Amino acid sequence: MVCGNGPSCGEIDFTRVSQDVKIMRVTNFYLEEKYYVGKRVDYYVDYHKRIVDQYFNIRTINSRKEYDIDMENTWWTVMPGSNPHFPTAKSCTEFIQRVPLIAELRCFYEYYYGQYLPTGMQALALAVCLGFDNVYLAGFDLFSDTKDLHVYKAIEQKCVERVRNYERAEYDTPPLQDMSAKSISAHTSKVHPTFMQVELIQLLSKLFPETRLLSVCESSAINEHVLMGEKLTDKPWYHPQGKPENRTTDWYTLPDNMPSSKRAEKV
Repeated sequence: MVCGNGPSCGEIDFTRVSQDVKIMRVTNFYLEEKYYVGKRVDYYVDYHKRIVDQYFNIRTINSRKEYDIDMENTWWTVMPGSNPHFPTAKSCTEFIQRVPLIAELRCFYEYYYGQYLPTGMQALALAVCLGFDNVYLAGFDLFSDTKDLHVYKAIEQKCVERVRNYERAEYDTPPLQDMSAKSISAHTSKVHPTFMQVELIQLLSKLFPETRLLSVCESSAINEHVLMGEKLTDKPWYHPQGKPENRTTDWYTLPDNMPSSKRAEKV
């Protein structure tokens, strides 16, 4: 099951999900206010410009036993090859772009329009290219609710500001002068347009007809473009669980004794 960070990630219908499903999470998922999908994370996908900070975050979270993340399966988008500081890190974008038409779609919109596939959509492509028969989708809402973009509502603006800083470093885009919800939503819709995400879904369905893309969130906007997963059981096998009071609510500060050359390096 590929879990984006859209609001519907908090509304998963676990009667539609197989109990032996593999779990794929993306950027900042650990800031969710409950364990909406449980603690186990079989795959983690994020943007390579954030690898120094985010690898430290998820590694620290693992040591705190807040989640059980498979550190051998961390995948990073747009990563240009291996990095000696992160020997288990894998390049998500390189892997999915072994399929030429996926590479063509991504590169066309980036080169001509400055529009990019969100990390969650690249994670979806990764799951399909890894060969899973059924790919369940949760939290993929195509940024349809302009007032409610993410499941981690309490700290959404702080997260968006952090992500924007790293996007600017890569894509040389101007800073947002107005960090209001309206401005953030407008920027998100421009940089990660819905039509581009839908085009990827349609392409994956065409290229991999044996793979079923199945929504497991009844309220998600993605339901217009993929099938709802069928009921597999009468009762849900999982319910969202509360998190401890000392749960992680922000990125961790990097160690003070970290060598300056590595600290400044954003890979």
